[in-house]
Amino acid sequence: MSGSSQGTRVWRSLSAEVDHELFFANGREVGDGVFLDIELGPNSKVGSSNFRVFLNSKDLGRSHFPVVMGLQNSGKFPGFNWLEVTLFADVLEFDQGQVKVPESVDLNIIAVLSEIVPSGGHLMVEYDSIRRKTTARSLTAGVPPIITPLGSMMFSMGCGIAFKDWYISEGGREGPRKLQGFKAIDAQHEKIRFGDSLNSIEGFMSNFQDLDWDLQMLIRPLADATITLLRSKLEIPHGPTIRP
Repeated sequence: MSGSSQGTRVWRSLSAEVDHELFFANGREVGDGVFLDIELGPNSKVGSSNFRVFLNSKDLGRSHFPVVMGLQNSGKFPGFNWLEVTLFADVLEFDQGQVKVPESVDLNIIAVLSEIVPSGGHLMVEYDSIRRKTTARSLTAGVPPIITPLGSMMFSMGCGIAFKDWYISEGGREGPRKLQGFKAIDAQHEKIRFGDSLNSIEGFMSNFQDLDWDLQMLIRPLADATITLLRSKLEIPHGPTIRP
C-alpha cells in the first residue's frame, strides 16, 4: 500500500493540490513531532476523492503503510459534503519496526479530518478495526451511538448532533461497519437534535444495568458527561426531562 508499491501514477502527493479540500490537513501535527502526509488517489465512480494518510515522524521517518484510508466528497448541497474513514491501522511499520498508534494521535487525526466537513455535512468512521472493537460491542448491545467511544469522540468534534449506524445484522453490507455523524446546519437544527440525543441517552440509562459490567464502567462516564453537556446547552436543570 505504500506509494512505491502501488505506483506513483495512481497515488500523488497532496502538496501541490492547493485547491483540494484536504490540502490544509496535509502536514498538520497530530503528535509530538508526528505529522500527516496525505496522498490522493483516483476518484471513485461518483467523483469522490480517494485519499490515504501516512504518519511522518521526526524520530521514525515515514510509515510504510497508511494509518488511514478514506473518501472525501464535496457538493452544492449540505448532504453532498462528507468525509469517510474506511480503514484505520492500529499498528504501523517504520524502518525501526512496528509502532502502536497512540490513542491521542488517533484522536488528533480524526479531529483534523473532521474540520474538512462543513455545516450540514457528515463524517463517517469505520468501527471494524481493532481500535474500535469496544464501540462495535457497545452498538451491538444497544448503546446510543453518541455515548460509545467513537461516537463520543465524533460528538466532541462537532460531528455528532445525530448518528446513523451503517450495519446490517444479516451481514449484507457494503464496506466496513461505520458510524455516520452529522454536523448541524444551524443553531436551531443543533438544538432540536441535541434534544433528541438527550432523550435517547436518558431513556437508555433506565436499562443501563443490563450491559456487561466492563461496558458499564466504560459507558457510564461518557453518558454522565454527555447528559451534563446537553442539559447545559439546552438550559435544562438537573432532574426529569420535560419537553414535548
